[in-house]
Amino acid sequence: MRRGSSGRDPASRYFAEGLTPRERAAFEAGIALATIYHSLVGLPIPRTAKGREELAKGVASAVLSQPFRRRVVVRLRGRRAGKGPYSYGEIGERDVSAEVFVEYGGWVVRARLGYVRSLGYPLMRIVEVHRSRKGVGR
Repeated sequence: MRRGSSGRDPASRYFAEGLTPRERAAFEAGIALATIYHSLVGLPIPRTAKGREELAKGVASAVLSQPFRRRVVVRLRGRRAGKGPYSYGEIGERDVSAEVFVEYGGWVVRARLGYVRSLGYPLMRIVEVHRSRKGVGR
């Protein structure tokens, strides 16, 4: 099923029997955040703020093309490392933050990715789950 279409999800038969649309929406949100994180960490940091913004928008646009994604925002921080022609910074776990909205089967999940200093970890988490105005998916 393509983004923006309505009706039955042809892939639902491959998922566990009894999986609720709410659980599937949460799963899809996790996939979206993991895609963002693992696509960016380790890449060279663009040298300019405009370059970082363009990279973030490109990744957000790509993730938005996946089924059931309704809104994707990616932000990158970054610092150039050292001086000289061979020095550049890499995107690290502290540099990526994102927010995704996924809609599936009448449920909307808002999830975030961001480094949590107290945990020392780039946490992916669900921050909101609510019923949507229209059902998409199952």
